[in-house]
Parts: sequence; structure tokens; C-alpha cells
Amino acid sequence: MQPRWRLAAGASAAAVAYFVLDRWRRRRRGWRLEDKLTVILCTSPVKSNPSTKLIEETYGSMCHYAPALKACRLIISCDGYKTRDKAKYRSGQVTEEGGKNYEAFLEKLGKLELGEIVRCQEREGFGFALKNALAHVKTPYVIVVQHDRNFVRAAPVVDVVKCLEANDSWLKYVLLPTTTVLHYPRYVQSKYQLKLESRVTAFGFSLTPLLQWYDSTHVCSVAHYRTFVYRGGLVARGGFVEDKLGQYQLKRIKERGLGAHAEFAQFVLDDGVAAPMVSHLDGHDSRVEGKFKFV
Repeated sequence: MQPRWRLAAGASAAAVAYFVLDRWRRRRRGWRLEDKLTVILCTSPVKSNPSTKLIEETYGSMCHYAPALKACRLIISCDGYKTRDKAKYRSGQVTEEGGKNYEAFLEKLGKLELGEIVRCQEREGFGFALKNALAHVKTPYVIVVQHDRNFVRAAPVVDVVKCLEANDSWLKYVLLPTTTVLHYPRYVQSKYQLKLESRVTAFGFSLTPLLQWYDSTHVCSVAHYRTFVYRGGLVARGGFVEDKLGQYQLKRIKERGLGAHAEFAQFVLDDGVAAPMVSHLDGHDSRVEGKFKFV
């Protein structure tokens, strides 16, 4: 019988021994979230630089409302920037002063030692900066968190990952609910005249199909990212994943009906609580620090 795993051709005896030993250790210690999931915390220039309070608040809220994530490897994806006379932060454009502030922010961020920093030397945009970070991931799943998307109530991350594992044939992505997707079936029925059927899971929550990809906090299969999301043309350099992929997904479903949703395998979690699990902090608003609870 051929083994279900394979090392690169020419691997040394030491590498083979380490790989076998690592697999044996994982089997012996049983199911652990840190063996399944990596946290990718994404950041880029904002007006509040060089302050690190925004990303610290998001990190603090994550540790408070999803404490199991503290055991997981954390990669901080830092996008690059372009220097221009006028700042356009959504486009990754900063003034010379803004560039210095971001560099100072990155230096302070490194000293905080929240996680491993993976930096883009040039402006890539959220989608490609995330792709760059994914190249460093070794677990089968990731949770993607943006620096301005704070947790506001408990998130059942362990059960979400177990649900993804148990239903891999039809489930690749789970969005944690935001204000935008509360009462999502009603919204879709009203706007698109489509009736969504939620799936009841064995983990205490239901899953509702999404018509569009959302970059907000979500847990996703790494293989789905690599073989589906980043296949040719669905993500544009300089933009967000949801910009192009989201429109493609919506167009396919509108043209072909809900049967087209299967290839996207994307759902939003519904635990019966009519309140968001993740909120938004405006890093360009000087008053936002008044909302911070964990810094």
C-alpha cells in the first residue's frame, strides 16, 4: 500500500525521521486546535499609525472572546505602500510622513511580539498580501482577521473548525456574523427573490449559504484558498478578495440559481443570537480609541 503522505524527492534521512516523528506525536496527543488552525492577522497603513492600539484592541478582543486561538500560531500579514503627494489609504497610498509613520508602527509592532510578522515589500493589496501570508501556513485551516475587525462576543472557533472537518465535501468557509449579514435570508429574499435554506449542524449553530465572499473574519480551508480562491483571475492585485470574487460569485448564482453555490462552499454562522460576533473599528477616526476595551 502506498503511503498517503509524501516528502519532496531527495529528502534527507533526518527530514524523513522528523516528519514521521511529528505525525506520531500528533496522533498520540489527539485533536488540538493549534494543529488545525493558524491565525492570520492582516494590517496595512492607517491614519492612526504609528500607534499600535488599533491592532492591539483587535488582538485583545480575539483573545478574550476566542481564547482558544491563543494556542495557535499567529502570522501578522503587513502590506506595503506607495508614497504619493496625497494619501488614499484604501489604495495603499500614503504621504512621505504617512510612510514614516507606518514604518514606525511596524517597528513597534515587532516589539510587541504578538506573532510572526510577514511583510510585503511593496503594496500588494489585501488579497495578495494575504496570499503571501498563506504561503507560510502549514495547518489545514486559517482564521483571517483584519486589524480593524474586533470580536464583540464569544466565537465558537473550535466547533467551527470541527464542523469544517466533518463536512469537508460541502463546507470550505465559515463567516463569523457581522451587522451586514444579520437576518441574511430575509435580505436575500427581498433583494434577489431567492430563498435560502440553512443547514443545521451538530455543533449548536446553523450555516446559511452566502451569495458573496466577505473578507471579514472567517475560518477557511487553506486548500480552498490555494486551489479555488487564488486560481487565475478571481483576485486582483491591489484589491480585496471580495471585490472580484464576490461579484463573480453573485453573478454565477443569479444566472444559474442556488445550485451554483456549491463550488463556493461558503456559509455564515447563525447561532440564533441577533447580534454580530465581529464589529468594525475605523482606524482613520481619531475618536475610535474611545471604544477600545482591551488596550
